Amino acid sequence: MQLHNRRAADNPLDKHIGTDGQLDEQLLEQLAFSEKMAELGKLSAGMVHELNTPLSVIVSAAQMILREEGLSEFTREMVERIDLEAQRLSQFTKGLLSFARQEEGVVTEADVNQLLREVMAFLKYEAQKRSVTVMEELDYHLPSILADGNRLKQIFINLIMNALQAMENGGALLLRTSMPDDESIEIQIADTGTGISADSLGRVFEPFYTTKTAEAGTGLGLYITKSIVERLGGKMGVQSVVGEGTTFVVAFPLS
Repeated sequence: MQLHNRRAADNPLDKHIGTDGQLDEQLLEQLAFSEKMAELGKLSAGMVHELNTPLSVIVSAAQMILREEGLSEFTREMVERIDLEAQRLSQFTKGLLSFARQEEGVVTEADVNQLLREVMAFLKYEAQKRSVTVMEELDYHLPSILADGNRLKQIFINLIMNALQAMENGGALLLRTSMPDDESIEIQIADTGTGISADSLGRVFEPFYTTKTAEAGTGLGLYITKSIVERLGGKMGVQSVVGEGTTFVVAFPLS
């Protein structure tokens, strides 16, 4: 049997091997990341299974209570909050699972303005609690796009919640939609919060990277959000100035 000798330049790993014969740090980081994401997929499946049943019970119970007559305004507001947070957690766990499994959603014509308004209606209490003023600059001539509406809602919920959490002491949240050209639409979600430092700005979309405390964030929210945007054929970026605020920009093609 004849053995084929390959030149060193033909080996795709050669560029990662130093003069001492050791693999460089970049490749090692890539391998570690691949293993971490594979483990995340396994953990996601178990987590969703364990959480979905109690979450479904909580949502059903909250909605049954809301159908009762004679509830005080405070009780109704608190139960609506329970319902909202349980549904948000359910959507997050399902999104984490579908992300890990690379699942495709149901693609239909989606009205981005309408979805933004629906999400903001759900998050109204969160904005009020933080004394955040919500402003809308929506282009009502904006055409629909072909996308999974539930995935779009997940994107908007994650970005709006991220903005609200940056304004614990009040501020302003701007939701803007526009059509920068004939081939795409653009969504901007801007806050007047704490802003993101230049060092952190380049890492906000990395998995497991977060500037929040361990209790407040896992470092997966923006990573998953950007991945969903790209899976829908879109692009996502961020601009920020420390002490002035942050703007996330999401763009989707019309076709």
